[in-house]
Amino acid sequence: CISIHRKDTKSRIWRNRIHDCGGTGVFVFDGAKPLIEDNEIYDNAQSGIEITEGSDPEVKFNRIRGNAQHGVLVHDNGKGVLTDNEIYKNGLAGIEVRESGHARIHRNRIYSHDTSGGVYVHHYGRADVEKNDIYQNGLSGIACWQSGKPVCRLNRITANGEHGVHVRDGG
Repeated sequence: CISIHRKDTKSRIWRNRIHDCGGTGVFVFDGAKPLIEDNEIYDNAQSGIEITEGSDPEVKFNRIRGNAQHGVLVHDNGKGVLTDNEIYKNGLAGIEVRESGHARIHRNRIYSHDTSGGVYVHHYGRADVEKNDIYQNGLSGIACWQSGKPVCRLNRITANGEHGVHVRDGG
């Protein structure tokens, strides 16, 4: 639905309903640094938000739900600050950070991913995961593997189907 790109792009996506897209709801790439604030992002065919190629958005106060894949996917050197969002009932993980992505994940509610987990960090992804409520996910609240490097502080992780925090295979 919405693509934001180029290093000098600092747009504001504010108070929209972004839904029923054939791909990703908001795709941020090529170094863009938008503010994505107070939106409803739901029922998209891929991820709610995808951040890649050195982009570094600020994502706050959104409701991200019911997307076929991830709530938020950060990969291929993407960055981002995700604060005070409600991320729930997506087809895959609420937030996934991989392939040298680096996300700062603070004060979010991440829950009810019935067939997946809350936060996944793997394949050289990095994440600072702090002061989140992560609960009622089908698998682990936070999982890292294959050189994933999350730093987890002061999260409330409860009632997940497998583990609160699961570290495996070189995570």
